[in-house]
Amino acid sequence: MKKIILSAIVISACQVSAHELDQRIGGYQSEEGESRSMARLTGRGNLPAMLSGDVTSDLVLSGSIETLRSDAAAFDDNAYMKENFPGHVRYERNVGVDSEWTFAKRTDFAVGGGMSGDGVTKSKTKRGSVGQWFLGDQLRLGFAGSATETTRPAAQILDTDYTRLDIRPDVRSTSTGVSAKAILNPTTIVNADYTQVRSTDRPALHAWNAGVREHIVSCDCAVHGDVGRVINIGAINTNMTDGELTGTQWGLAYLQTLWAEGHFRLGYRFAREDEYTRAYGDHLVFGSDSYTAAISHEISGETTKTLIDVAATRYIRNKNGTGTALEMGAAVKF
Repeated sequence: MKKIILSAIVISACQVSAHELDQRIGGYQSEEGESRSMARLTGRGNLPAMLSGDVTSDLVLSGSIETLRSDAAAFDDNAYMKENFPGHVRYERNVGVDSEWTFAKRTDFAVGGGMSGDGVTKSKTKRGSVGQWFLGDQLRLGFAGSATETTRPAAQILDTDYTRLDIRPDVRSTSTGVSAKAILNPTTIVNADYTQVRSTDRPALHAWNAGVREHIVSCDCAVHGDVGRVINIGAINTNMTDGELTGTQWGLAYLQTLWAEGHFRLGYRFAREDEYTRAYGDHLVFGSDSYTAAISHEISGETTKTLIDVAATRYIRNKNGTGTALEMGAAVKF
């Protein structure tokens, strides 16, 4: 894989005894001259006991850096990239801090936040979630919410129909979601969730997802399937640069145990997005098929466990061509 930056972000846990470190690196290369590289590190450690009883708490620190490179033609087609990144290279950095609590192994609660930016656009997010198991720990219901503030350069542009559009310098969005997971029997798990996102520069977005996971004991394998739908339709005005969007995706995966500590996964995902453009109301269709193969192996020591995995994905798109992604990770528990 060309131009993969093998960089790491070092995170200090600050008097927290880390029990898990997960580092991942990856890259993407398209046949049209676009490349991306990524490095991410997540650390998880137990917080000191603050409450009596069956209560556990963790502090999770995360950081990542993503690099986007593209040829001159692709950048020239994007006004934001052309104006702010004349070297055809864009770096995006993300950091996050979350605290997770579990009560009696049945109730979980999490709060946290994060920041991201590329040197021009900056975002801050606050988030929280709560979940509860019911019916003898066979049904879990959850609720999650977040609020994001994004700051970017203010600008005015002419749309292709010569309507002057205002690029808002500050954008605020809120997200709320509900989820359900049910253990139907020892080999079958189903899940479903709904999320709504409201933003000052877009119509409200509604997203639905559902999935099922089935373990087949006879072959020591599993089959996963999921389907999702996104609707982002509403009134369009001169504060908006995008049109109305709808999207559908579905995926299948097959997982096989190769040996005691080794597993193999094959996956396929279909995605389609329909956009009715801000200018003229043209109907555009974007679609992709992706194929993934991955293998993982766990190494057990006296006091540690290390999970190493490698995945390769091939993307075939009806626009912007095809591309290949590679990702490698190592998670250490101690």
